[in-house]
Amino acid sequence: MKVLLIKRGAIGDLLMATPLIRQLKQQLNCQLDIIVGKSASAALIHNQYLDRQIILADNDFTLRGVVSLFQELLKLRKQYDYVFVLDKHWYFNCMAQLVGAKVIGYTRDMISNLILYKKVVYDDVSRYHSLYYLDLLKVSQLAAVDYTDLKLDLTISTADKLAIEEFIFENKLTNYVVLVNSGGNNSYEQDGLRMLPMEKVLELVKLLLLERGYKVLLLGAKIDLIHYQKICASLPENHNLYNLAGKFNLAASSYLIGRATHFYTTDCGAMHLGVAAGALERMTAFFGPSNPAHILPDPWLSQVAVWQDEGIYSPCYQLDGSRQKQEPKYFSKLAPQLYLY
Repeated sequence: MKVLLIKRGAIGDLLMATPLIRQLKQQLNCQLDIIVGKSASAALIHNQYLDRQIILADNDFTLRGVVSLFQELLKLRKQYDYVFVLDKHWYFNCMAQLVGAKVIGYTRDMISNLILYKKVVYDDVSRYHSLYYLDLLKVSQLAAVDYTDLKLDLTISTADKLAIEEFIFENKLTNYVVLVNSGGNNSYEQDGLRMLPMEKVLELVKLLLLERGYKVLLLGAKIDLIHYQKICASLPENHNLYNLAGKFNLAASSYLIGRATHFYTTDCGAMHLGVAAGALERMTAFFGPSNPAHILPDPWLSQVAVWQDEGIYSPCYQLDGSRQKQEPKYFSKLAPQLYLY
């Protein structure tokens, strides 16, 4: 049997899909390939359950890239028995038909209802996303599903571990905190909606540095660099503040998080690195426009999530990406001093 997965991104979504990837391979012993966007593909480097990764430019997954995606899918025609579409939009369900296989995916609209071989209704953001991915295997009826097998797979090489250990040794990081303030900045979203406001993150950094005496590592991708520079500029004389945006790859970053005294994060790809690192007892995740129940597994919700905006958020943001006409001011109730460790 040959199975193709289609997922444009993002990093967190791909990591939450790894239980499905693992169970597909283990249960079916099939050839398992994936088409994935370039920027999010780092989440699957060295994934032992995938036979082939077809990495496309992020633009290929937009309407501007329709011709490129059309051509790539036609190259794969009649090579697979099943296609699992991990994105929710009807557009990807339609494009998957080009492969000429049985297409299994999500439905939120009439078009998807008509064209999918098997479908999962996606309508509840109070349910953990990994469970939705496993639903695809269940409705396929190809194999049994284990809904308790939710470990996120992220391969960390020996070289990545050594790079982090060397960095820790050189900077004498015996007691450090990792802080990530990202979310809503990627190839398909640019407004940083899930980030803490500058005044809140600055207050938290100052408390960690001055009151608790930690070394604080600002971790993230290159896109976070300018934002972190503003934080560092507010504390120009503090040598215990490190701007590491873009310095380490995903796997190395996950290892760095796993070695930290505590990990503070917003709802972003890096948050899932903390989940993959098993940092349950040392992690605080701040949520604003998104429901943590959809992003974190139990028992992480009660121990990790900080969410005070349930009354003003809209589920549509997670269901279909749509926004409120005037977004409320998220995180306004957050008091950073209550979450010091």
